[in-house]
Amino acid sequence: MRQPRGLEEKTSAFRQKTYRRDRRARWVITIAGYGIIASIVLIFVYLVLESLPLSFGASVKRMFGWGLPNTERVFLTGVDSYQEVVYFLTADGKIRFFRLQDQREIRQDSIPLQPDESILAASKGSLNREWFAVGTDAGRVFTARIRFVPHYSDTGRVILPEFELDDTFSIAADTVHPHVERLVFRQNEDDARFWLWENHDGQLVLRHYDPDFEETYTVPIPAEWGEQKVTALTMSYSGDQIAVGVSGGDVYWFRYSDGEVVLQDRFSASHQPISALAYLIGDNALVVGDTDGQVTVWFPVRSHSQIFKMQPIHRFRAHPAAVEQIYPSPRNRNFLTIDTRGNAHLNYSTTSRTQLEFQPARDRIQAAAIAPKANGIVVIDAQHRIGHFWLDNPHPEITLKTLFGKVWYEGYPKPAFVWQSTGGSDAFEPKFSLVPLIFGTFKGTLYAMFFSVPLALLAAIYVSQFAPHWLSRIVKPTVEIMAALPSVVIGFLGGLYFAPLFEKHLTAILIFLIALPLVFMIFILGWRQVPEHHRLRIPIGWELWFTVPVTFLAIALSLTLAPHVEQWFFGGDLKQWIYTALGMTYDTRNSIVVGFALGFAVIPIIFTVAEDALSNVPESLTSASLALGASRWQTVRRVVLPAAAGGIFAAVMLGFGRAVGETMIVLMATGNTPIIDLSPFNGFRTMSACIAVEIPEAPVGGTLYRVLFLTALLLFSFTFIINTLSSVVGERLRKKYARF
Repeated sequence: MRQPRGLEEKTSAFRQKTYRRDRRARWVITIAGYGIIASIVLIFVYLVLESLPLSFGASVKRMFGWGLPNTERVFLTGVDSYQEVVYFLTADGKIRFFRLQDQREIRQDSIPLQPDESILAASKGSLNREWFAVGTDAGRVFTARIRFVPHYSDTGRVILPEFELDDTFSIAADTVHPHVERLVFRQNEDDARFWLWENHDGQLVLRHYDPDFEETYTVPIPAEWGEQKVTALTMSYSGDQIAVGVSGGDVYWFRYSDGEVVLQDRFSASHQPISALAYLIGDNALVVGDTDGQVTVWFPVRSHSQIFKMQPIHRFRAHPAAVEQIYPSPRNRNFLTIDTRGNAHLNYSTTSRTQLEFQPARDRIQAAAIAPKANGIVVIDAQHRIGHFWLDNPHPEITLKTLFGKVWYEGYPKPAFVWQSTGGSDAFEPKFSLVPLIFGTFKGTLYAMFFSVPLALLAAIYVSQFAPHWLSRIVKPTVEIMAALPSVVIGFLGGLYFAPLFEKHLTAILIFLIALPLVFMIFILGWRQVPEHHRLRIPIGWELWFTVPVTFLAIALSLTLAPHVEQWFFGGDLKQWIYTALGMTYDTRNSIVVGFALGFAVIPIIFTVAEDALSNVPESLTSASLALGASRWQTVRRVVLPAAAGGIFAAVMLGFGRAVGETMIVLMATGNTPIIDLSPFNGFRTMSACIAVEIPEAPVGGTLYRVLFLTALLLFSFTFIINTLSSVVGERLRKKYARF
């Protein structure tokens, strides 16, 4: 029967209105879905862009170059921290200051030499200050200082250099020509001064000024090298170590203390004569260059006999000619090596990598300097041509090896994975191995899964398959409410309450892990002895309440036996026994505490997803299994669990991903120490906790800042892979058991 015309129009209008609403809703849902995907992609791209500069290498750019006419040999050069003023010290004792921007000489000072006296050697005394000393052919040693003082006005900043002659002394000599052939000068942070020189007869002498007692000591260096010729000489910037290189390729390492020089080690650094020596910042690493162009870094390592011996740790790309000069960076482990042909290599000690090879001059280089901020290089060649280079090297300490491989750091007995981003001094060697953080992340996750997976899955099986409906309506919402508990609260309770509690009752907890299943087994065996008609009188679900007294019985039994067991088997102190017998230290905030606390945050996720998967198994399958004579447990094991395998796997993987990305619990409940140790009694540091702790102190754009973004990128990738894997495997399991 045909509808009235007005009703048809109303029906058509309603359908069109519904269609428009559906289309708008579809567009909104589609845009929201793509927006989520776009947000994830943008987060990933942002993390990549912030981490990418770590892969950029060093580069130099020539800024200025000009010549100095009518100039004698240059011994020293330096530049201020703003790279505006450069100075040169020449053999006639003149110190000339030039402004780099316009190459104009702005000042000239001089060391008061005699008419026929000239400088034979010069040495800078500090990496951070322009202290220097010069030795002459008349046997005199002058000590002086240069300051670069910034002055500000309405027209801008102007750097004004100042020169100050501080000290002069003559070396004692029995020869007619007491020349200072080689000279090393150091002034340490305590203002103690050290002058080490080689005279015309090849003798080495050390002069030490002690500012505390205002006394000067002169100590001869024993010539342990015999008839070999001294070819290189250096001293640590603290003044307590001396290194002497000889023509046979050996290096003699001395210690100076309390007015006495003692030979610590003699090592063969090369088959060729040693041509250059220098200590890097920190006074631990010694750079050795030879006439064959080889460059190596050595530092002392404690031997099995508890004696420090020099070991070759890092080797760098060889020069095509003899290494003549070595210039350490005042900021980090970079150092510049220059050979006799004017080739320069920029190396970084920790990474064993030669970052740059360039030729700053066409002739042999007389002197060079690295800017105080390690962002510039100044050189002057034999033809008195000056070169000024801008150095861009923001992240020299980062390579794939330092991030993911073992590195032999200064002061360590062997290569190791170490994370230690900051230290107590400017000489600190940064250590950015991500392996301890990755290990700690998965260690904490592993202990959390050990605790949460069995409890969550067994609870899900009980609630979905065995518990009465009234009980499941109480248990399921209660467990789901646990997910709303802030992780910072769980971490607070774990770190400040449970950690001391676990330490106090450690023996009782270990006994409880054994006593609980034993008590339950005894209870179950006893329950089976009760006549069936009496057991059937108890309503379904009420048997759960019997677990409460059984659990309390296991706790009481554990607390009672703990003192006796600890005394009988562990000498009255379990923690000391763990250290003595197992070689493990017990930290108050350890992996057990984290596994317990983090497990509480993971249980609701695993329980909820697994319970839904188990509850969604069609009742027809369970009814058919029970009708065929299978018991309830056989039905669960043979029918329900395989049918819900995809959802159960997804639940476990979602819990795993939640544990991997957790921050506050692992930050507050563990010792936050980046170590690699599977011991449950030690702490660890996770990637997320490291980011939370160190990002507020990381300078924007610095190495630590970008390494933390790289850590976030790895964490993002791990969680993405885990979630993708759970989806793929879960879908395959669903297809596999689709017949159910």
